[in-house]
Amino acid sequence: MTPLMTTPVSGQAARVDQRLRLLRLLALVDAVLLVALVASAFAGAKNVVHLLGPLHGVNFLILLATAGTAALDGLWGWWFPALILVTAGPIGTLIGDRIITRRGLQADQRAPRALSRASGRGGE
Repeated sequence: MTPLMTTPVSGQAARVDQRLRLLRLLALVDAVLLVALVASAFAGAKNVVHLLGPLHGVNFLILLATAGTAALDGLWGWWFPALILVTAGPIGTLIGDRIITRRGLQADQRAPRALSRASGRGGE
């Protein structure tokens, strides 16, 4: 009966990990586009700015929508999309990723003790 109890947790953890990997990729693309956009603006390359501006904007919206969809799915709270919005993307994504990863590691460290207590082997 124990494997059935742990399957949803591991499935949830896999979904969180998959979504975090996607967010990391989107944040990396967003950071590259943002740096290129700012560099182009300082260089006075208006044509490049007109191209990179919308690309960066669309990528940022996809990043925000991905985090928001995961919040709707219950993978994490609304604090994560809000953090991405407030920090304008990549930095908030990295901070949120770090928080969620730490919480996941803490939950993984508690899980074996909780399972051993549930099975009556608390002293082992």
